[in-house]
Amino acid sequence: MPVVRQERNSLLEPITDLTPFLDEELAEALRRRPAVEWTEKADFDELRAAVKPPAMEEPDDVRISNISVPGYQAGNYEVPVRIYSPKNAVNTNTLVWVHGGGFVSGSVNENDAMGVFIARRVGCNVVSVDYRLAPENPFPAGQNDCYGALLWVGSGPEQLGGRQSKIAVGGGSAGGCLAAALTLMARDLGGPEICHQFLVVPVLDDRLETRSAHLIQDPRVWNRKKAQKGWELYLGDAYGGDVSPYASPARAEDLTGLPPASIFVEEMDLLRDEAVEYANRLTASNVRTNLTVYAGTNHGHMNLLPTAQSSRKTARDFEEAVKLGFGIPVWNDD
Repeated sequence: MPVVRQERNSLLEPITDLTPFLDEELAEALRRRPAVEWTEKADFDELRAAVKPPAMEEPDDVRISNISVPGYQAGNYEVPVRIYSPKNAVNTNTLVWVHGGGFVSGSVNENDAMGVFIARRVGCNVVSVDYRLAPENPFPAGQNDCYGALLWVGSGPEQLGGRQSKIAVGGGSAGGCLAAALTLMARDLGGPEICHQFLVVPVLDDRLETRSAHLIQDPRVWNRKKAQKGWELYLGDAYGGDVSPYASPARAEDLTGLPPASIFVEEMDLLRDEAVEYANRLTASNVRTNLTVYAGTNHGHMNLLPTAQSSRKTARDFEEAVKLGFGIPVWNDD
């Protein structure tokens, strides 16, 4: 779809209305979305209550199961995970997936459709992590929950058919942050080998110093105020100070030895530039990296309008990237 551009006097002028910059399908959907403030605890309490889709009924071809696995450095706490596995087949490729929600909301329920889609179309297991949320549980609680789930997958559990052939990690938005940090933890702590990382419109840098981080200020989307509040609640006492790269992966000084990456970025997203910079740093560190920027899209465009052409293309691209990450042919010449 064509993108309608709006002339601005300055390239650094904040954008408070994204609709002139989006594909027409997305622009029309965004016009119908109300502005949502997200600066006080009452705001994200309301957000949590509003975003609670029911669990999906198990389809005929994908098995869905809910279990708890040992946490990492969490005492007796066990981490809830939801597993999606192709029925009538044993597959030992597994994607560990981390949901988004600005570190303070979201659950595995919101990613049911994605879990079923990948298990069905790729033929792999998907382990979706229901990690603890801030501010009740600031960093490192949620990150350690995800690492505990990764360690469990790497242990070759019976629920996944035994020892895994290949393990990938991925996540969307804040989940992309936790997924990127998983690769750093696995490298540094001698964790399971990760074959690929899939970072979908990822949160990566608490400093919010890039051009796009200052530019996007439309109250209907993930904007600067919401990003600042999300980081404040997630980091707790560390906010504004000495932040661990396991919390904010862009702070990692050394990106060598990380698994290949596929990074998906939206053009009109405040997270765009930090993701592009991270992709460039990975490439400079000899980490094989694919970067895709979707023109005329906003943060969370697939959730805004799943039927939009840009959303369908993103879903197809993600499916192909996961297949390639596991070494599965995308095209069959026969």
